[in-house]
Amino acid sequence: MKTFKHILTSALVAVSAAAFAQTTVTITTDSTTRTERWKTVERVSSDFSIYLGVNNFSGSLPPGYELRPVGSRFIALAWQKRIPLSVSGTTKVRLITGPEIAWNNFMFEGKTVLSERNDQLIVEPSTVDLRKSKLVTTQLNLPVILNMRFKSGLTFGVGGYAGIRLDSYTKVKPENGSTVRTHGSYNLNTVRWGLTTEIGYRNELKLFGRYEPNSLFRAGQGPDASVWVVGIKL
Repeated sequence: MKTFKHILTSALVAVSAAAFAQTTVTITTDSTTRTERWKTVERVSSDFSIYLGVNNFSGSLPPGYELRPVGSRFIALAWQKRIPLSVSGTTKVRLITGPEIAWNNFMFEGKTVLSERNDQLIVEPSTVDLRKSKLVTTQLNLPVILNMRFKSGLTFGVGGYAGIRLDSYTKVKPENGSTVRTHGSYNLNTVRWGLTTEIGYRNELKLFGRYEPNSLFRAGQGPDASVWVVGIKL
């Protein structure tokens, strides 16, 4: 009976520790009582995040690729896992990863219209006044971010991401006409990758930045246009 009690007690202690029910365990037998302390081990957790920002091109771009700063927006929906690497000290270190769907909206300034002819990307002036003209890309990304949270509550993350293009289209809306949406590849690279960083305080909203060193377009079939993004993470 004593052996059974010891086995049952040990099993309950193990389950409690795994479930984070307590960090101090008291074990009582017929003759002795002893207290054991267990280290708290943080679990892998999940969360859903929304990235909102503005994006633009950088590099040596030909005329016609100027973008509206506010109209060129970035949105991403991210399902992330927070994997603890080191949580015993004053600085907590976690690995954050998980799939995200991201939209880059590149809204052109003025009357510019983007089209593809003979495997070449062409930017030409529109013959009518336009309310908007933009290129939109939809991408499935996998970011990997090393996140550090300090005792002060400050959090800082740095990492990278890679993704594959799911869709792309141009959207043109004349001043007095219906919107025209045209799907196509527009000589865009199928695979994109970049660097990312995030900074925030405790569980409040974070600031983030992203930069893609390689061109958005295929070499020789479009301009050498790197992409950068800045915004907030909710």
